Amino acid sequence: MTTVLLLAAGRSRRFGRRCKLQAPYRGKPLVRHAAETILRTGLPALAVVADPAVASLLPEFRLIYSTGLQSDSLRAGLRQVADQAAMIVLADMPHVTPEILQQIAGSPGPVAATDGRRICPPALIPRSLFPRVENLTGDRGAGELLRSLPDLRRVSVSPGILKDVDVPDDLLSSQDLPVPPRI
Repeated sequence: MTTVLLLAAGRSRRFGRRCKLQAPYRGKPLVRHAAETILRTGLPALAVVADPAVASLLPEFRLIYSTGLQSDSLRAGLRQVADQAAMIVLADMPHVTPEILQQIAGSPGPVAATDGRRICPPALIPRSLFPRVENLTGDRGAGELLRSLPDLRRVSVSPGILKDVDVPDDLLSSQDLPVPPRI
């Protein structure tokens, strides 16, 4: 079995003063898009948060609190995963679909999504790699570790699906991209 780990503890420095995960996007807070996509998979899920206001937007999730540094959040989340793998989903990627998550969750070994230009979450980290993630530091995730693996499987997705929100203008430039259906 795979546990989904929603990383929602970032500091959003590039977004400005307000928390990007609370910013409205297509009628609801940005974080709810990723959350609802995860919920549609039916997989067990945890959310790593730093801000109590973001935590209040995720009542369906078991919450883990972290400092906000990506490596700290990833380690804190993985320490709570009892399954054989964790699928990492970023809270600022509103266009990922449940079907993509299901495809990744059903794959053996390490897996990451790709749009043909880059590989990134959603990504599956098998338990055998958890000790290597423990060595990560700073505001970086497991991307470099995953890219270094010769057996990394890549799941191709349409351009734009992996677009994340870093600055307020990203919310406007994403309006023409599909969003997974509401639950």
